[in-house]
Amino acid sequence: MRTTAASEYGCLALLAIGERGEEWCKRQEIVERFGIPTAFLEQILRKLTASGFVVSRRGAEGGFRLARPAADIVIADVMRAMDGPLAPSRSVSQNFYQPSPVEASPAYHQLFRKVRDAIAAILEQTTLEDILDAERNHHRHPHRAGRGAGARAAARRG
Repeated sequence: MRTTAASEYGCLALLAIGERGEEWCKRQEIVERFGIPTAFLEQILRKLTASGFVVSRRGAEGGFRLARPAADIVIADVMRAMDGPLAPSRSVSQNFYQPSPVEASPAYHQLFRKVRDAIAAILEQTTLEDILDAERNHHRHPHRAGRGAGARAAARRG
């Protein structure tokens, strides 16, 4: 699986929209927060809306909101809506099968099936609510896990 900028920005847009809860999230908030080109974000938001992840409302009081609870938005579904198959080869995709050269080798075909299964297992078990919870936890405890040796040594001295 290789993600595209569209799927990565789509996930970030859902994060920003999800963080607003029942409030409408403005397109410009997402653009400014993540540096997404406006025209590209508009395409992404159209796809997220068409796929049933978000709803939109026009006007000064409008914006975007989740179409359903974050706990019901599975990241695998978002990635498939944005990029297509999760599988590294279409010949091992359960949802987008197409023949591919790797089918000539049973060993490689089996390996790519295992890769697909591992990716799908993680993304199928992760919801937008999980991501929102992880973001909230990270913001409560920034740098806890990411402190380098130099920062730890300075903290011990200080």
